[in-house]
Amino acid sequence: MARVRMTGLASGLDTESMVKELVNASSVKVDNVKKDKQKAEWKKEAWQDLNTKLYNFYKTELSALKLPSTYNKKFAKVSDDSKVSVSTGTGTTLGTHTISVKQMASSAYLTGANIKSGNSKFTTFNTATTATNFADMKDANGDSLGLEGQTIKLTANQEGLPTVEYTLGGSGENGVANIDELNARLAADDNFKGLQASIQDGKITFTNSSLTKAEDGIESGKAFIIEADALGSNGIIDYKSDEESGKVTSLSGLDTKQQIEFGASDINGKTILSDIGIKVGTSFFINDKEFTVDENTTIDDFTSGLSKLGVSASFDTGQGRFYINSSKGGAANDFTISSTDADALETLGLGNAANKVDAQDAIIEYNGVEYRNDSNQFSINGMTINAKGVTGSYNKETGEFTNDTPISVTVGNDTDGIYNSIKSFVNKYNELIKEMNKLYNAEKSDYDPLTEEEKSSLSDNQIEKWEEKAKSGLLRRDSTIGSLLSNMRTILNKAVTVTNEDGTTTQYSLASLGIVTGSDWSENGKLHILGDEDDEAYSSEPNKLKEALESKSEIFSKIFANSDNGSDGIGKQMYDYMMKAMKKTESSHALTFYDDITMDEELDDYDDKIDELNKKLSDMEDKYYNQFAKMESAMAKLQQQQSYLASLLGTA
Repeated sequence: MARVRMTGLASGLDTESMVKELVNASSVKVDNVKKDKQKAEWKKEAWQDLNTKLYNFYKTELSALKLPSTYNKKFAKVSDDSKVSVSTGTGTTLGTHTISVKQMASSAYLTGANIKSGNSKFTTFNTATTATNFADMKDANGDSLGLEGQTIKLTANQEGLPTVEYTLGGSGENGVANIDELNARLAADDNFKGLQASIQDGKITFTNSSLTKAEDGIESGKAFIIEADALGSNGIIDYKSDEESGKVTSLSGLDTKQQIEFGASDINGKTILSDIGIKVGTSFFINDKEFTVDENTTIDDFTSGLSKLGVSASFDTGQGRFYINSSKGGAANDFTISSTDADALETLGLGNAANKVDAQDAIIEYNGVEYRNDSNQFSINGMTINAKGVTGSYNKETGEFTNDTPISVTVGNDTDGIYNSIKSFVNKYNELIKEMNKLYNAEKSDYDPLTEEEKSSLSDNQIEKWEEKAKSGLLRRDSTIGSLLSNMRTILNKAVTVTNEDGTTTQYSLASLGIVTGSDWSENGKLHILGDEDDEAYSSEPNKLKEALESKSEIFSKIFANSDNGSDGIGKQMYDYMMKAMKKTESSHALTFYDDITMDEELDDYDDKIDELNKKLSDMEDKYYNQFAKMESAMAKLQQQQSYLASLLGTA
C-alpha cells in the first residue's frame, strides 16, 4: 500500500524534492542495473533468432547434403503420360522400360432403383415426447386431447402426507406445461422421490422406482396414489408388483400416437423402415456382415449401419435411390448385398431392379510380366507406377489383350535434381554465414537502453530507432559464433578420398567440383558455384559441378555422405559437428548452440540485484523522511514555545 506523507508543514520546505535529490545517486544505480539486464535480454533474443536459423539449416539443407539418397535421384521420361505416370526411387534401374495397361482398378458400385416413383401409400405415427406441451398433445385422428387446464392429484400413500395437485398446461404456482416439468416438480419433492412420468409405446405412463434393499435383504419403498382422469390414469402404483394382491409398479394412460398418412414421394432419410413395409427383425448382409432392422430404424440409420460393414452407403432423397460402393477398389473388395427377406430388398430398390458394377483389379504388364493390384498404383523395381488409362483391348473372359500400344519409360540419373540440392545448401549456407558475420563484426554501440522515464518523453518511432541502435554489437566477437564460423569453413575446405572403379583413389574438395570461395575478402567465406546462371560474378565460368554430375555422378554420395574408405563425407562431417555443438550441457539445453541456461541464470541475478537495490533505496527514503519528520516535530514544538512566551509577554 502506498504511504501518504505530510511533510513541510512546520518548516515550509519542499521535503519531497529534497529527498528525491538525496536518493538520486542510488536511483541511478538501479537504472544502470536495469539497463544491463535489458542488454542481457536483447542478447538472448538475438541468440534465439540465430539459433532458429542454425537449427533449420541443420535439419533441412545440411541434413539433405549428408544423405546418400540425395545423390541417387533419378528421373523417368514417359512416352504417353495420359496413360501412365512414373516416379522413381533410389533403387530404380536405369534404362528403358515398357508398360502396358490392360485394365484399370475400380470399386464395386450399386445404384438402387427409385423407391419414390410409385403411388404407394403408407401410415406412420407421430408420438408425443416428454417435452411436448400438454396443450399440443393430439389423438390418433390429430384432434386435441383437451388436456390444457385439467388437474391431476398425486399422493404418497403414507399417513399424514399431503396430496399435491397440478394444473396441466397451467402457468401458476402448480402449473406444469409438459411431462418434463412435472417430473422436475416430483424430483424436487422428497415425498415423491421414485415417482416419474414418461411416454412408453406412445402412452403417458407413471412408474414407481422407489424400491430399495437394505444390507440385510429387507426391501422397502413407497406407494403412490394417482388420480389423473385427464391422463387416463387412476389407481395405486406400488414399489413392488404382486399378481395375487394386484400390486403394480406402473400405470399407463392416454395414447398420444397420432396417425399420419404419407406417399412414396414423401420418403426421406428420417422415414422409418417399418413404416414402408420392412419387417422389424429383417437382417441385411454385406457379404457375411449383418445389420438388423428394429422398430425405430430410419433410412439414415440403415445407410449408417451398412457403412459400418465395409462399404459406403448413402440415400439421395431427390433421386429416391440408395447408392452403395466398396470402400476400396479391386476384386477382393467386391461385395454382395442380401437379406433374410427378399421382398425387403425389392422394396428398397436393392433387388433385381438395382444396377451393380463389379469391382475389378488393375492389370499391367511391366517388361512383359503381368502384375495385378487392387488400386491403380504399383510399386515395381524401385518405381511407383500409376495407371491412368488402358493401352489396348482386354477380354476378361479369355484374357486376350489386343491392339496394345505399350508405353516407353526411360529412366536416367536426375543430375538436375542433385545439382539443385547442392545449390540449395550453398545458398542457405551463404545466407547463414552472412548473418553470423554481420553479428560477429558489428560495431559496439554507444547507445544504452532507455529508462522508463526517458521513454516517456519520446515517441514510439523514436524509441524504436533508439533501441535498434542500442542492440547493435551485442554479439560482437561472440566466441560461440566465431567457433561455428571457423569450424564450418574448415570442414568445407577439407578434401575427401574416393576410390575409383579401377582401384585408384582421388581426392575431391568443393573447389575441385567448382564450388569456391570468392576473391573478395569482405565476403567472409561465401561460396560460389562456378558457371551457375544465378551467380552474376561467376556465371561466365565453365560449370564444373554439372560436368562432374553428368560424367561421374556416382562419386557425389561418397564425397558428401559416406566415403568408401571409411571416412565421412563433407556433409556428414558438418552435420555431426553441428549436432555435437548443440548437445545438452550444464550451461545449455539440447538443440541449442548458445549457453541459454547461463543467460537465464544471469537474468535471475540481475532481478535479485534490482530487488536488493530497490530495498536499499526504499530504506534510504524512509530514513530521510524520518529525519525530516523529526525536524518538523522539533520546529513545531519551538513554534509552540515561541507563541507561549509571546503570549506571556503580551506581544502576541
